[in-house]
Amino acid sequence: MKAIRPLIFTNILCVSAMMAFLAVIGPIIRILGLKEWHAGLTVALGGVMWILFSRFWGIKSDRQGRKKILITAVAGFSVFYLILAVFVNFAVISPPVMIVSLSVLVFTRGIIGLFYSAIPPVSAAVVADKTPPEQRASSMAALGASNGLGMILGPVVGGLLAVYGLAVPLYAAAVFPLAAVIVLAVMLTESHNGKTEGQQMLKITDKRLRYPSLAAFITMYSVVTCQICMGFFVLDRLGYEAIEGSRVTGYVLSACGISFIAIQIIVTKVKSITPETWMKLGAVTAFFGFILTALSNTAVFLALALCIGTIGMGMVMPAFQAITANSVSKDEQGAAAGTVSAFQGIGIIAGPLASTMLYGINPSLPFIVAASAFAFMALWALFKRI
Repeated sequence: MKAIRPLIFTNILCVSAMMAFLAVIGPIIRILGLKEWHAGLTVALGGVMWILFSRFWGIKSDRQGRKKILITAVAGFSVFYLILAVFVNFAVISPPVMIVSLSVLVFTRGIIGLFYSAIPPVSAAVVADKTPPEQRASSMAALGASNGLGMILGPVVGGLLAVYGLAVPLYAAAVFPLAAVIVLAVMLTESHNGKTEGQQMLKITDKRLRYPSLAAFITMYSVVTCQICMGFFVLDRLGYEAIEGSRVTGYVLSACGISFIAIQIIVTKVKSITPETWMKLGAVTAFFGFILTALSNTAVFLALALCIGTIGMGMVMPAFQAITANSVSKDEQGAAAGTVSAFQGIGIIAGPLASTMLYGINPSLPFIVAASAFAFMALWALFKRI
C-alpha cells in the first residue's frame, strides 16, 4: 500500500478540484448571463472527454511510462484550471458577451476534462504494475476510497471558499493538482518504462475486457442515475416541499458517500476475497439495494436502500478494475485500464439521458432498470464463471 500512497494523494486532490467547480457553477452561470443548459454542457463535457481520451492516455503510458504521463496530465489539469480561474475572476466583475463566456467555459472545461481523463486509467495501471494479482482488488479499493473522499471534500471546500469570491475555489482547484505534481515527481517511482516497438494494439473489443467494461458502464450509469433522479424522487414519491426536499436529498446522498468510502476501506482491508467474489457479492447487493430504492416511501427507508445499493457498487468498482488488470499482460495495463475507463465515461453520459426519460414514465423505473442491470451482471458472473 505504501507504493501507491502518491496516487491516493493525487486522486484526492484532483477529484476535489473537479468537484469544487460544482459548488460555484450555478452562481457563475447566473452572473455571466448564461442559461442552465450551459452549465449542463460544461459538466457533461468532462464525461465526453473521459470517453474520448482515457484509452489514449492509457496506451501512452504503456509506451512512454506511467510517471511521465501522470505528471504531464496533472500539470496540464492545473494550468487550465488556473486559466479558468483567471477568466472567472475578471468575468464576474465585468461580464463579457454571452458567446465569449460560453466559449471560454466550454474550452477550458473541455481541456481540463481531457487531462483529467488520464488520471483514473494510468493510476489503475500503476496499481496493476506495483501489486500482485491477489492484492489488486484491495489496492484498487484504496484508490476508490480516495476518489470518494475527493467527491465529498471538493464541494465542501468549494462552498466554503466561495464566500471570498467565486473565483477563489477555482484558484484552489488549480493549486491542488500542482501540489499533486510535486508529490508525484518526488515520491512516485516509475513502474513501467514503456515499450515503443513491436507492441500490438489492444483492441477495444478484446474479449478479455467485455465483462469488466460492462461492469464499469453499469456501475457509473447507476451512480449518475442516483445523483440525477434522487432530488425528483424525494419531491414526487416522498411528497416533500422544495426546501425540505433539498435538505433530505443532501442527507441521503451524504449517507451514500459515507457508505461508499466505508465499503472501499473494508475491501482494502480484506485481502482474502478474490475480485471475482467481490464482483458477485457487489452485483447481488446492488440489485437488492436498487429494488428497495424503487419501493421506498419514507426518507429513512430510501436512505437505507440507497446505502445498500452504494455498498454493492463499492464492491463492484475495485473488482472490475482488478479483473481488468489480471486479464492482460504488463505491457497492456494502460490500454486495458483506459478501455474500461472509457466505458465508465459512457455510463456518465448515458445515465442522465436514459434515467430522466425513464423517470418521466414512472419514478421507480430508473432504479428498476439499474437493479435489472446488476442482476444481469450477477447472472453473467455465475454462469460464465469469471
